[in-house]
Amino acid sequence: MKFVVNRDLFTRALARIQGVVSRKATMPVLSNVLLEASGADQLRVAATDLDVTFDGQLAARTTEPGRITVDGKRLFEVVRSLPGEEVDVEVGDEERVTLRCKNTEFVLLGMSADSYPKLPSLDGLELVDADGSVLRELLERTMFSVSTDESRPNLNGVYFRCLGDDRIRMVSTDGHRLSQGERAAGRGAPIPERDGVIIPRKGVTELKRLLDEVGAEIAFGFLENNLVVSAGDLSLFVRLIDANFPDYRQVIPKSSERHVVLQRVPFLNSLKRIEILASERTHGVRIELAPGTMTLISNNPDLGSAREEVAIEGYDGGDLVIAFNAKYMREILGILSAEKVELALNEALSPGLIREHENQDYLFVVMPMRI
Repeated sequence: MKFVVNRDLFTRALARIQGVVSRKATMPVLSNVLLEASGADQLRVAATDLDVTFDGQLAARTTEPGRITVDGKRLFEVVRSLPGEEVDVEVGDEERVTLRCKNTEFVLLGMSADSYPKLPSLDGLELVDADGSVLRELLERTMFSVSTDESRPNLNGVYFRCLGDDRIRMVSTDGHRLSQGERAAGRGAPIPERDGVIIPRKGVTELKRLLDEVGAEIAFGFLENNLVVSAGDLSLFVRLIDANFPDYRQVIPKSSERHVVLQRVPFLNSLKRIEILASERTHGVRIELAPGTMTLISNNPDLGSAREEVAIEGYDGGDLVIAFNAKYMREILGILSAEKVELALNEALSPGLIREHENQDYLFVVMPMRI
């Protein structure tokens, strides 16, 4: 196999698959990237860990078609260090892969592509156009609350459901907080209704990285138990979690007796300050509400205490004392962008609900604490 490829394009393609290749893979070949040069002057760069698969094409001048697998991380480190604009790649005897660029030469030991797992294909698969920037925002505002408790696999991902009318909903929860987003994501053809699926945590990370790169013009579909996302010459396949997501709607308060409107950034900064003296284990901060006033309080027997009054709008719900994990609150406020947020509360041991002011696309539920 022989081909010449632009170094920057090659580097970008190899960078893309770094989250997939693993040195701890149960099969050594899964630490490798598959390179396949065709007579159509296309270079295929693909990698899989059997749960997530990246499959992409880039332009290359091929003189001898062929296929080989090479250690994905080493190849990436080598290619991005090369000094020139183009890389000459040649596969010789015993799967030795030689890379030449200006006056630099590297030889890497490859493995036969025959031992590489069969990769999924888009052939015959019907995809639906969607706005990748909308999906990216939905992921960004839900992925932070995915559970890391491996004993609850149905919480180890983001719930993804097509509601019809071009609307897509994403939900995640770790049992202490819940994030939900729902937006219209159509781009031309309608997005049909479909039952919800669970995208695993690693798949969410790689999908978010892909959407960061490709922008709005994407298409998606489902192949057996995989979510498929395609953008130009790049395809991502994510094996879905085979479990039932819990009935998250039971957690969301149907109504709230108390509503507070706050400036988002000042509220976030106040939480950061008060949390300094909160428990390092629980991050608990007490909130005292009275008409026209919110007070944040932390008290740590080993360190001291802190207290700060926060300006609020429109509260006349009577006195209330409630406590939350400040870290959870900060993470929610940190991924929002609106100037103001709304905090909806009931009783001291009832969940709190956070939204952007006058925006119904997203909601966040945080369970209260006893402190």
